[in-house]
Amino acid sequence: MEEEIKPIHLLVGNIVAERYFGPDKEIKKGTKHFSGGTKIYIIDWYPGMCETIVAVGLNKRTKRIISICIKVNLVENLRIKSVYNKNIIKKVEERHGQIDSEFIQELAETMLKNIPYWQKV
Repeated sequence: MEEEIKPIHLLVGNIVAERYFGPDKEIKKGTKHFSGGTKIYIIDWYPGMCETIVAVGLNKRTKRIISICIKVNLVENLRIKSVYNKNIIKKVEERHGQIDSEFIQELAETMLKNIPYWQKV
């Protein structure tokens, strides 16, 4: 018998469709690991650096759920959503240990308030 999955509230965003890259400001679509528009789940950040977040999403080549650090300017359309996907929840557990729903939701709300300021810098 499978145990029931309790949803958690995470910060969710989408990878930008196009971005400028390199000294010649070449236009690239998406990132190395994610296609443009891919939904990602932001599970952690590095608040002292103010530029990097830990994102979980579907890799464009392997089609597996991966967890990587990316720059905040590669993400748009931030919002908080309930997440039921056991693979995403497993990645959160790997990062934070036993899930405390209140802590995770508070972290998501704090990131939602602060990440837009980082993106302006």
